[in-house]
Amino acid sequence: MYRVVIADDERAIRTGLQIIVDWNKLGFEIAGCASDGEEALQMLLKQNIDVLVTDIRMPRLSGLQLVKKVQELGLSIHVILLTSYRDFEYARQAISLGVREYLLKPVDEVALQELLRKMYDELSKRDEEDSTHREQQLVSQLRRLIEEEYMQNISLKSLAERLHYNPAYLGRLFRAETGNSFRDELNLYRARQAAQLLRNSSISINDVAERVGYHDINYFHRIFLKIYGVSPGKYKSGQRKS
Repeated sequence: MYRVVIADDERAIRTGLQIIVDWNKLGFEIAGCASDGEEALQMLLKQNIDVLVTDIRMPRLSGLQLVKKVQELGLSIHVILLTSYRDFEYARQAISLGVREYLLKPVDEVALQELLRKMYDELSKRDEEDSTHREQQLVSQLRRLIEEEYMQNISLKSLAERLHYNPAYLGRLFRAETGNSFRDELNLYRARQAAQLLRNSSISINDVAERVGYHDINYFHRIFLKIYGVSPGKYKSGQRKS
């Protein structure tokens, strides 16, 4: 569930907001209530909060000052401002701070429910995008480790232990992102490095295999033949398939 902080200097408003809708049913939970902006700020700093519902006018730290602090601190928090018609100038300032969601006092139950449903969808989309970005970064990291450590005895299991991930999860993710298994990607990269050495050096085939991470020469021959269609020896002598 997404976590919410409610900030308003009126106890009746704070209490009313907690009971006017079924927050849990809408995918939210009330993490705390604050009677002023400073108290709310401390809650935002100490907890992982997704949504801030705040009055514009409050003692110690106003709602607008609180929103500005949230932005300055780089906190990824959706804001809902509570306002009244007489607060129009404050609302205009809030727009300049990037706040898009408002509720007029007294808060209407239906309006709040609609806004929370919309916000839930936005938060879910954000989480999905963040998850996709993290997965792409993880696959990029695995590919980078292949390029940096292909000559060593690496495996999906050893890298998963190092990165603190389940090997099966990493394997599924890698295949979904690249279309290849981790082992196939590693063998392909090693074979390419081996082909470059075979073309441009006088190193023996056994030494080439060792240099690119193969300690079983027969396995190296099978992998190279599968990828290039010829044995390492024929490839080295110039008998290469186009």
